[in-house]
Amino acid sequence: MVRTLSSPAAVADLIPPGATVAVGGTGLNRKPMALLNGIVAGGVRDLSIVSILGSVDVEYLLASDAMAELHSAGVSLDGFGLAPAFRAARQQQSVRFIEWSEGSMVAAVEATARGLPSMPCSTAPGSDVVKHNPSLGVYRDPPTGIPTVFATALTIDVALIHAPAADDHGNIYVDGDLGLDGLVARAAKTTIVSFERQVATDPPLAAISRLWIDAVVPAVGGSWPTECHPDALVDLGAIAAWAGSKGLTAEMLEKAS
Repeated sequence: MVRTLSSPAAVADLIPPGATVAVGGTGLNRKPMALLNGIVAGGVRDLSIVSILGSVDVEYLLASDAMAELHSAGVSLDGFGLAPAFRAARQQQSVRFIEWSEGSMVAAVEATARGLPSMPCSTAPGSDVVKHNPSLGVYRDPPTGIPTVFATALTIDVALIHAPAADDHGNIYVDGDLGLDGLVARAAKTTIVSFERQVATDPPLAAISRLWIDAVVPAVGGSWPTECHPDALVDLGAIAAWAGSKGLTAEMLEKAS
């Protein structure tokens, strides 16, 4: 049965220090910021974060000293340019970074979701990503003999996702791009989803079945300052402030949620 949490702050009780946490959404779309604020406020630290295309989620966790390691295919503030906390952390080597291509990360998460030790992917065998990522390697495809990159399964303890809607059974409804959220929900040992509004049950329209969900929590504005179509637009002013190194504070997130 899917649990309903009392507030986003309750998520901190479900995530131990040092856990591997997959953050849903991509870029400036549907980042579970209210849940991340709950983690930070609850004092959870030393996390290994998986964010296929990171933005303010990575920035906020870095600025809050909650992250020890990051798996990602890229971090930026889209049209606002470089992500300042990410850039500083890379330059200072204050956090361990494991770089992926998008395709190899999808393969690694899919391997976990399918219960497989690894999956082939389309990343070029000569790529430096393969050279520097210990979870990637090259083998000869048995039927063809073609050198092929493989990605070993990426263990995920907890997935955090923000969605437009959920029903009272815990099915999740997403308008627009689902990104990697469907896969991480299946791959994670525990999946927690914050949502904008409750809707009538219509399982054929659900983007993620309740079978993959462990807990939900209402959180209006829970993706702020990122968008959550059709309920919220990107807060361009907040993103611009972050890009200018003014920072996104816990107080700002609490006010938004």
